[in-house]
Amino acid sequence: MKKMKLRSTFLFGFLMLMISAASTLPTFGDDHEDNEHEKSYHPEMTITCEYYNAKDCKKEPCLPKKITCPDSNGKRQGCFVLWGTNNMTEQPIVEMKDCFIFHDDCNQSECIDYKYEKSAGKNFCCCRHDMCNREFVWKPTPTEPSTTENVNENEKSVHLTDTSKWIWASFLLLSLIGFCIASRYIYHQRKQIFKEIPTAEPELSVSSQCLYIRPIDLIEIKAHGRFGVVWKGKMPNGEVAVKVFSPTEKKSWITEQEIYKLPRMNHPNILHFIGAEKHIFQDGKTEFWLITQYQPLGSLCDYLKSHTVNWQELCKIAESMARGLMHLHEEIPGTRTDELKPAIAHRDFKSKNVLLKPDLTACIADFGLALRFTPGQTVGDLHGQVGTRRYMAPEILDGAINFNRDSFLRIDVYACGLVLWELVSRCSAHGGPVADYRLPFEMELGLDLHLEDMQENVAAKKLRPRIYEEWRTHSGLNAVCETIEECWDHDQEARLSSSCIMERLSQHSRYKQIAIDTTTTTNNFISINNTNDQ
Repeated sequence: MKKMKLRSTFLFGFLMLMISAASTLPTFGDDHEDNEHEKSYHPEMTITCEYYNAKDCKKEPCLPKKITCPDSNGKRQGCFVLWGTNNMTEQPIVEMKDCFIFHDDCNQSECIDYKYEKSAGKNFCCCRHDMCNREFVWKPTPTEPSTTENVNENEKSVHLTDTSKWIWASFLLLSLIGFCIASRYIYHQRKQIFKEIPTAEPELSVSSQCLYIRPIDLIEIKAHGRFGVVWKGKMPNGEVAVKVFSPTEKKSWITEQEIYKLPRMNHPNILHFIGAEKHIFQDGKTEFWLITQYQPLGSLCDYLKSHTVNWQELCKIAESMARGLMHLHEEIPGTRTDELKPAIAHRDFKSKNVLLKPDLTACIADFGLALRFTPGQTVGDLHGQVGTRRYMAPEILDGAINFNRDSFLRIDVYACGLVLWELVSRCSAHGGPVADYRLPFEMELGLDLHLEDMQENVAAKKLRPRIYEEWRTHSGLNAVCETIEECWDHDQEARLSSSCIMERLSQHSRYKQIAIDTTTTTNNFISINNTNDQ
């Protein structure tokens, strides 16, 4: 990237040198040309240009955009185009369109490159009119006949004296100095105007569009949460999910994008991150956007409300979910090509934060409360009782957390056991009737949970969601139930690790879905449901 920046700086500096040198050539003619120059077009200080940068479009297609050139300390603005040519088709290939600092050579309403030969195989033109760089053209013009030929044609004799030669040499020296100054000046201007490599997500507003704003249409709201809302959005290249954070949840917005941007977080069972944006609207309202891949099946929680799963589907969902949690928890040492990936604790693991892909594999989302554990670094200010109350481990409810990495990872494992319970409760593998979807502890404590109820029942009385005997009639479901019980063990030291969960679930998939006699178990299961509904 630094090489690209230096190459671009050299190109612009070279152009400035050529312009400076051209301005020192002796001119011949009458005063008419000077009058014409004085009458040349001088637009307003602020203009609009078409923006395009080919480097922004490597990962996803993008189209040229209309931008308002930022203020440059009172200096006039222009527009420019830098392009090459396809050697096979002779079609122009645009590399960059953007704003440009005023120069006399840009004082025209059309973007035309008159140079007879290209500079470094590229064409460059600039202009001084709103959106004048939308169209561009190369009109190579041969150089003017030499001074000697003009003298012969006009029967005039113009000779450079020793003094004029000295002046010309002085101008060349000044041009070289100007080249150095211009190169450094343009480098700093490009940092401000072009914003090629932002160190943080840009601040966007409706009244002043930024080149990094993505063309997203918000179509419908798909979910609400403590942070704000999740929208289904549409971009030119497909659908996206847009998580809109309120200003009070800015910290979660920052934390989540930082987690997504960590090394080696591009994983099939971690939700794919696209970008983050800050939007400031004309009425002063501020929104923080997090843009991710859209998963049409939604969360595991929503899916289980309207679907049951068979044994193969349960295994696919459970194993891929465990694989994602294992990758999140794993610390991967750095290599020559990749930096270290720290261990990450989710701290709000639940079925709402597990999304399903069209093939029913799972991916983990929502890292607004996540913690990363980089070796040799502190994890910062920690608050114990965070997350969703229903999924809180007993040690969180008791306020007895050991603030170290393993303790936080085991809290995720406890919640994973509850999510696996939700999955088993909607599985038809045992052959009996499947009850309606219920959240963990909904049968025992209801929907409206209070912290005191959770402390008394889950932490003090060691209450857990019920595992029905009908589930244990299937050898595979029975094995999953045993894994669940080891995940939500009251003693956090006795809980499984996420890697162990994944290994067990991958082994469980060898069990086949079998038909069983359900005459007795069906009546018992219906009786249980009727009793619990009272």
